[in-house]
Amino acid sequence: MKQVFIFLCLILSTSAYCLAQEMTFEHQQTSLSGHYLEATNGKPAKAVLLFVHGDGAMSYDAEGYYRFIWEPLRQNGYAIFSWDKPNVGASSGDWLKQTMVDRQSEVLAAIAFVQQKYNFTPLNTGLIGFSQAGWVVPAIAEQRSAVGFVIGIGFATNWVEQGRYYTKIAHQLAGDNQNQINAALADYTKQISFLKKTPSFAEYLKVAGEGAMTEDRYQFVLNNFRSDANHDYANINVPSLFLWGEKDLNVNAKQEFESWIIKGNDFVTTKLIANASHGMLKADSFSSQTFGLQQWIKLMWLEDDAFAPEFIPTILRWLEQPKNQSN
Repeated sequence: MKQVFIFLCLILSTSAYCLAQEMTFEHQQTSLSGHYLEATNGKPAKAVLLFVHGDGAMSYDAEGYYRFIWEPLRQNGYAIFSWDKPNVGASSGDWLKQTMVDRQSEVLAAIAFVQQKYNFTPLNTGLIGFSQAGWVVPAIAEQRSAVGFVIGIGFATNWVEQGRYYTKIAHQLAGDNQNQINAALADYTKQISFLKKTPSFAEYLKVAGEGAMTEDRYQFVLNNFRSDANHDYANINVPSLFLWGEKDLNVNAKQEFESWIIKGNDFVTTKLIANASHGMLKADSFSSQTFGLQQWIKLMWLEDDAFAPEFIPTILRWLEQPKNQSN
């Protein structure tokens, strides 16, 4: 992470990105490496936005991806706080040992730290969560005492159903025929039934075959695969904006978007972003389920132009709506 950060400081046009205030905060027995970036419009921050990671060993800046989202937010008067996941960068602990409830508790610790250190109130504290944060952020959105608003990007309601969709799309992208796809989905159903028996890692290895998870990853999945946000969605109590990419290959974006017609919640605004991927990048340029080195280089080359045009303006317009400051 440090090498990537130094590289970014050399190539990015703004030096402000390299002037993040580094600090640590505590959560349970873990020391987490946080980074605070001030608003860059020359005025006191309208609010602070805490970034809540998706899956994986994520550094505070998501290896540079967040920078392109941070800059327009900071230019429009918003401060940023983000941190390395446990066992990433300078943070201790291990993110693979966390449940989604642990992650919720960690975010609440970050909120309390930022509010105390920088004198923000719940009203002008917001969360921006990505992907797996869909089982973290909505639970906190039930608590007006913690935050004033939240933004969710690429959230899935149910872990198992998201995995089923991911599996289907993966086999479609591989060029499999319908019989092969059906067989893969049947195998996925068997895997979920197997996990419900809470098997040991040794038992898992006996049936896993090629591509078996590591023991730590297996335990993480075993601890979290039952995650479902339906209850949390129903109890959201702060203004919330949920966005999905129209061409998301990881989450069934159309289904998630349309489900809110049935769910309903006066606090929730939803939007399907045209030609956007799971990470809100232009889907015609970023058309894979995973984000590897090739995609990262393309992002660094395209910079702001890598993102779907509607993405950032949609967030900024919503943030500026008066109702988001009045609950």
